[in-house]
Amino acid sequence: MVAFVTLTLSAQDVKTSMITFGKSQYPGYLLDVKGASVELVDATIRDMFETQYNLKASKESGFRAYLNQPFAPFGSENFDIYYTVSEYGKKKDKTTQVSMIVCTGNMNAITSANNPDADNAVRYFLKNIPPKIEQYSSQQEINALKEQLAKLQSTKESLEKDQDKTQKQIDKLKQTMEKNDAKIKETDKAISKVQEQLKALRK
Repeated sequence: MVAFVTLTLSAQDVKTSMITFGKSQYPGYLLDVKGASVELVDATIRDMFETQYNLKASKESGFRAYLNQPFAPFGSENFDIYYTVSEYGKKKDKTTQVSMIVCTGNMNAITSANNPDADNAVRYFLKNIPPKIEQYSSQQEINALKEQLAKLQSTKESLEKDQDKTQKQIDKLKQTMEKNDAKIKETDKAISKVQEQLKALRK
């Protein structure tokens, strides 16, 4: 069974912060998302980068990295994009957080000071993640139901084939039983005839 979950997502404004990457810190962006798991947020972002824009991923210092690749939503040049998804807060009130560093090569991180256009583009991209999460989650539920339906239809077809096969076996057995019934009647007649002959001879 697929459990339908109505997501109630909320996101704060994108914040800028120094983010630890490897042994150094770089200016980057933080987005807090309430109401979605780390796994769901990460899967949504991966889908956006890798499925929609065909970026090739690698791993760098615990971050998912898309190195030296064009990404139109951020601008016309090639970017090094690093992101990770984590959570913080108490068990019943956890917040999922996206940390992202965007560079134009050689760990030259984008900021509002050195690249205001790309900075605005990154912020816009991150602000639009919550509705993308809802779309992605809905699509996953649709895909899961389609898969479940396909399996059920396949099971039904298999059962119907078995049913047809069994019915043919039943029909064949009925024919055999009818033939045997006819032979039994013939044999009964033969028995009666022989019994009558014996009876006549014993008189």
